[in-house]
Amino acid sequence: MDTQSQHSSDEVRPEGSAREIPVAPYWQVLAPDDRPVPSVDQYLHDFWARGMSSSSVESYARDLLRWFRFLWGSGKEWNRVTRDDVRDFVASLREASKKPTRPRRPVPAVNEVSGKPYLSDLYSPRTINHNLSVLSAFYEFHRRALTGPLRNPVPERAARDGRFGAHHNPENEYRQGPRADYRQKVPVQAPRSIPDKAFEDLFTQLGTNRDRALVAFYVSSAARPSELVGLTNGMVDVGQQCISVVRKGSGAVQRIPASHEAFRWFRLYQESLPEELTRPGARAWWTLRKPYRPLNYEAARGILRRVNSALGANWTLHDFRHTAAIRMARDPNVSLTDIQTVLGHVHITTTEAYLRLRDDEVIERVNQHLVLRAAANRNPETAPEQPSPYSAADMTELFGGTPWQ
Repeated sequence: MDTQSQHSSDEVRPEGSAREIPVAPYWQVLAPDDRPVPSVDQYLHDFWARGMSSSSVESYARDLLRWFRFLWGSGKEWNRVTRDDVRDFVASLREASKKPTRPRRPVPAVNEVSGKPYLSDLYSPRTINHNLSVLSAFYEFHRRALTGPLRNPVPERAARDGRFGAHHNPENEYRQGPRADYRQKVPVQAPRSIPDKAFEDLFTQLGTNRDRALVAFYVSSAARPSELVGLTNGMVDVGQQCISVVRKGSGAVQRIPASHEAFRWFRLYQESLPEELTRPGARAWWTLRKPYRPLNYEAARGILRRVNSALGANWTLHDFRHTAAIRMARDPNVSLTDIQTVLGHVHITTTEAYLRLRDDEVIERVNQHLVLRAAANRNPETAPEQPSPYSAADMTELFGGTPWQ
């Protein structure tokens, strides 16, 4: 679940909150009386000290807030919970709506323009599983510190010889095995890329050079939405046709290529800005109305929301990243490791997902197949001859004489 959905969930439930603070770990969970929750503070300090980013701390804080809201509502003490309480928490998430004031959409609901399903108002299996992972780490920390239950209430994945994955031989194939109790089945989905014709329609709807430059960078560099929004002018290297982005997970600065169209639109956009906003240390993206303010992630999403409203679609900023990756995967001159490097993936198995065929490509080829079969049924004489499935040399050896045709 994205950050906006989490914020919406917190807004409709007034009990407790997650608050940003100016000192480490930069986020804390407040109880209904607006006091920090000590057990969460201790864990988040340890979590941040292990090198985690502030965005990860925020994500964990919001998941723990969801858990403590469940405990406050049921009158449970956090250090006296059992496996049954975790089960009841998961059951409540499966039934709860992220936005109770909004009527639920019928399921499944698919957008007619993009062919993508709408986001459900229910918590997704990935969200529930992530929440369980956070709870498991939270209680494991307090178990080791002897400040919580002596046994972690979150079930772990079962294994024959103790802990799952222990003493694994790296020469043998790694098997996932059964899911842990209460972990949800996560559907395997193809990357959500935008077909070329749909992207042309989308790009035509963009009304300013800023928006065209931003989208052109997104769809050619495969940068994450938050990474591209954080650019400064000094991170845009026109001569080398590269931009430098701060990677979301590691915080490392990495140079990645982008298309010359993106740099052309960016130059046109900069010509409309005051000189002080085009200096190397200034932010690259600004709001259109004065006084100028740096463009943030939510404002970038607003650009796409306006386009979606005009087209009747439901594309997202992250779809541009998938689109760029799949375009590179279709080019035989670009290797899988090249794509892995550009995307910033740690494991190449994550990049392999972009080798899968898009749904629109499969549908187009199968439709062509059905058209040819229909034409052949109407006029069998014009149907193309099918080659023999047998080798000509094998048929000659079997029957003798000239090779069989």
